[in-house]
Amino acid sequence: MPEIQDGLAARVHAFAQELIDTSSGILGQPVGFGVQVGTSSSRPQIVVAQSEALGIPLVVEGEVLLRLLVEFRCRWNSEQRYLAIEQSAFTVRVENVNEPLFHYDYLRGAHDSVPVAHLNVHAHRDEVVWAMMMARTKRGKRRAKDSSRGKIPRISTLHFPLGGQRHRPTLEDVFEMLIHEFGIQHAETAQQLMAAGRRRFRSIQAAVATRDDPRAAADALRELGYVVSEPGTAVPARADRLEQY
Repeated sequence: MPEIQDGLAARVHAFAQELIDTSSGILGQPVGFGVQVGTSSSRPQIVVAQSEALGIPLVVEGEVLLRLLVEFRCRWNSEQRYLAIEQSAFTVRVENVNEPLFHYDYLRGAHDSVPVAHLNVHAHRDEVVWAMMMARTKRGKRRAKDSSRGKIPRISTLHFPLGGQRHRPTLEDVFEMLIHEFGIQHAETAQQLMAAGRRRFRSIQAAVATRDDPRAAADALRELGYVVSEPGTAVPARADRLEQY
């Protein structure tokens, strides 16, 4: 087991360096990421997060306007061959304000009622709150009950689905949105770095997705002219991945 944990740690350190290079390159300033190794020996987990506890400073016109907090929880996949992200969170806050503006979350082992990749928006709109209380679901009834006790529902409790296991937003997506929507300062090469990061992530996800439905992947390759041979034992599609909320 120690060699497995050592191998995972090495892989995660390489991933952390990739985050350092990407974030520093996009923002045009040094950004640090640290690695914390969990203590579980049965299934090792390692956390990667920005080094600055308050979050990565995002500058607009020379002043820190926002903070970006980044966290990845990593494990080996079930075969202990590939690095798997168990959870990730990209949280954006206004400087000196504790409650976030919004955060993107990915929960590999999410419950059925929560999408594995989702967005939480921390804002308050009367119309949305009213609709949340009117919903005739268990959650809607619970919200109405809470409201009768003086606890008003918050939009931050809504979970917006964002593409599931394979197509969730990347850190590069969050950086680009912050550049376009909030005008944060960035390096001249930021666009190329963000595009390269997205390409890298999506190429990995495309490869991993073939394992979710090998037959569909093989059929698509044959349509492109590739020669694909069936294995001795057919590999079934992973319905849990293809159908997951």
